[in-house]
Amino acid sequence: MTQSTKTPSPTRSRDKALQTLYEIEISGQDLKQVLKNHSLGKNNLFYKEMLKGVVDVKEKIDEVLSKNSDRPIERLDSIERNILRIAIYELQIKKVDSLVVISEAIRMSKKYGSSGGYKLINGILDNIVKKNQA
Repeated sequence: MTQSTKTPSPTRSRDKALQTLYEIEISGQDLKQVLKNHSLGKNNLFYKEMLKGVVDVKEKIDEVLSKNSDRPIERLDSIERNILRIAIYELQIKKVDSLVVISEAIRMSKKYGSSGGYKLINGILDNIVKKNQA
């Protein structure tokens, strides 16, 4: 029998990354400590690369976020803040198409965020793309 080499879904990997970033923020632990508790993502390169990338350039991401939000980062809902961090990382570092990034961010916000949070996320990301900051 051959072993299946199933490629993890980018959508599920983004969801998992969001949940892990949220856990890091809420627990106060660092990435290594949190990853020890997550056996599911150990073989998912997309998930691990995204997490490490967002954590490594968080200050730069937050700077872009601050310039494009009408409220301080601390006042953003934790879920929405981390969705935006993932999206800005994908726009800025991974150079993923803006339509895909915005669509995925809105999807995650509707699934995990507050009821109207997707509007805020759409507005901020649209602003970033229009200013070509990412």
